[in-house]
Amino acid sequence: MSEKHSLLQVSPHRELVFTGPFSDVVTAHMTLKNITSNPVCFKVKTTAPKQYCVRPNSGLLKNGESKQITVMLQPLEGIPTDAGRHKFMVQSCVAPAEDLQDLESIWKIVDPAELTYSKLMVTFVDKKNPASGDDNKTFTVNGNEETFASAGQAQELGSSFSAPSSQQDGTVASLRKSLKSTIDEKEELQKKVHGLEQEIEVMLKKNRKLQQNQSDGALVEGAFPTLQVVLIAVAALLIGLIFGHLF
Repeated sequence: MSEKHSLLQVSPHRELVFTGPFSDVVTAHMTLKNITSNPVCFKVKTTAPKQYCVRPNSGLLKNGESKQITVMLQPLEGIPTDAGRHKFMVQSCVAPAEDLQDLESIWKIVDPAELTYSKLMVTFVDKKNPASGDDNKTFTVNGNEETFASAGQAQELGSSFSAPSSQQDGTVASLRKSLKSTIDEKEELQKKVHGLEQEIEVMLKKNRKLQQNQSDGALVEGAFPTLQVVLIAVAALLIGLIFGHLF
């Protein structure tokens, strides 16, 4: 049935526009208005139910009543690769005379011939960085695949939206733990370097004292090369220790 015969006036009536960046939840809105003299039931469906959250996704509108529908696109890395199949459909029917507690059961008993439909395409607008000089990239859905499924309520997809935050929290905690470990290793390395410096200073003092106490020049000259060997060994150990921790 064409939209002019629909029980509802849907605005916008042709397309929903989602404007990037898409790294966070992107929201679009549609308004449904009952243009009949009877109460009307509605239900929002989409060809990509895992990508969208709709609030509310179904309900009842009295004569002349309007309701705003919020459509939330889950975070993506740019325009989805299957964007060509993203569409929305608003299904509606006149509410039964009897008072039904469960509106969902209406769709199981209603005569398909009494259903009316309004279909909306989806347009993705990916805004580029103005400094880069790139134009906005627009992708308009015009695919032919139309397998609609009920769009999920926000409450039902709450865990999906919280997952990125939980993952980020875990990454931050891991980075903090790694940073603390690196700082601890650095402090331990600094302590070892300080200890080696003290040992070298002690050796130098002993060598100077040895030079003062020895009257034989040969002994003094013989002692100094030994100290040089020790200092070279200590320096090599120090360099190896530093490079071993840094690399």
